[in-house]
Amino acid sequence: MLLQENDFFDLYVVDELNVYLRLKKGGFPIKSFDRIIQQHPRIKIQSFPILKKALTEVDKEHLIGTYTPLLEIDVQPDRMKAHLYLNVTMEDFGNNRESLLQKAEQEMDELGICFGREPLDSLVFIPGSPLPIAIGKEPVQGEDAVITYMKRPVRKPVIREDGSADYYEMNFVTHINQGDWLGEKILPQEGTPGMDIFGNAIPAPRGSDAKLEYDSKSIFEVEEENRIVLRASHSGALEFNHGVISVGAELVINGDVGPETGSITFDGAVRILGTVLAGYSVNATGDISIEGREGVTNSKEICSSEGDLYIKGGVFGGGMSVIEAKGDIFLKHANNCKIFASTVHVGLYMLGCEVIADRVHVDKNRGKIIGGHVEAMYTIECAYAGNQHERTTHLHAKGVDKDLIYKEIQHLAQELKEIQETTRQLEEHTGKFQTKGDLLGGQQAEALQKMQQSMEAGHGRMLELDAEIQLGMRKIKNALPPKIEVAKEAYPGVVIHIGQKSTTLTKTTKGVFEVFDNVLNV
Repeated sequence: MLLQENDFFDLYVVDELNVYLRLKKGGFPIKSFDRIIQQHPRIKIQSFPILKKALTEVDKEHLIGTYTPLLEIDVQPDRMKAHLYLNVTMEDFGNNRESLLQKAEQEMDELGICFGREPLDSLVFIPGSPLPIAIGKEPVQGEDAVITYMKRPVRKPVIREDGSADYYEMNFVTHINQGDWLGEKILPQEGTPGMDIFGNAIPAPRGSDAKLEYDSKSIFEVEEENRIVLRASHSGALEFNHGVISVGAELVINGDVGPETGSITFDGAVRILGTVLAGYSVNATGDISIEGREGVTNSKEICSSEGDLYIKGGVFGGGMSVIEAKGDIFLKHANNCKIFASTVHVGLYMLGCEVIADRVHVDKNRGKIIGGHVEAMYTIECAYAGNQHERTTHLHAKGVDKDLIYKEIQHLAQELKEIQETTRQLEEHTGKFQTKGDLLGGQQAEALQKMQQSMEAGHGRMLELDAEIQLGMRKIKNALPPKIEVAKEAYPGVVIHIGQKSTTLTKTTKGVFEVFDNVLNV
């Protein structure tokens, strides 16, 4: 079939598939061939070099391309979309629109495209551009599992309208009754199936599941109305240990700690509705809450080895009381006592106290630090420091000694390495014993038991050392410059000590005190 004939070449189709060019004479511009292609959009040129060669070799027949069908339907490999290609000119499409679209509908039927078909009459034809004629429905993944836990009350004082902090009322220990709701997981949902353009269903993935994190010794789970609910196995105090919810043991004293109770030592949380009388102690692994309004006077020791500590009425220490917590301490006031904690929060004043903590926050609107020695790793803040009588008051923000921490980490790493080697040797020895099984005699069995106990102790110590090393690395990474802030007045007699720099105030001042370029800005 002859497609084009002129003085330069003949262009024709053989076997309704292959397009040939026979050059009569040279000189036909290759760029002008674009017009030929536009006039015959069914021609698909194989490559530019082949066409260029055909337009330079006279009296030779060259296969330059293929003659495509009048219309083509291209289905994507995922069978989710099909495109129609109409290999016609705009003029041909306008003259034969109805028959072309009817032929396209017939071909879609023959291919089995039955879902998501677009009405062809509404499509805008652009020569050479694909026309979307069918679009499948994508499957929709189901909703993911949703987990919620009982919220732990935020342990911080209420801020009044004037900006001061209210340390009188804090919901410190959250009591849990047996069977109380502690959390739940709404199960992942089934998705919505999709369908390809051939009418085949496409399964939808179920939503992603998630794991409930809880202490199985104090909490159990039960399925209720398409959700997994966490409930308390026993009464106690709400706890979160490393992000895991649990119900710890709780001791509630409905009065004072004194002659009727004796000093308290308890593995769990302690809630005292009264106070701790002079000479008595409270030691607990969990949180301690002392809620009597009169405060604590001349108690011997109040210590939480793993939790926080709250004394609603404050402390009158008489120079003997030790108040300590691994976590945070919240006090209305503190008078002549020793305080050790991660962070210390005080509402009214600290008078003549010895304090060691990472951070010390005394209310910046009215809180006072008078006398004593307050040492913090990072920050100390208050409204007033010292008094008009120029009482000596030491404020010391140490900062992180990175070199010292590095040395400690190296020492811990060396100990860890030695324990790992010892444990490895023990594992080798026990392996030899265990192969003999029940044949071991009395002394051999006893030796095996001792080695197993040593291995267990070694593994426990390795975990402790690793945790200490990680803590040290975090301290170095997160170290902040030490600073002291006195918001209203710092009186003469106050010693400002930051890092290795210190000075004693000789006049009243205020502000944020830091070390810049090795100079203390007082």
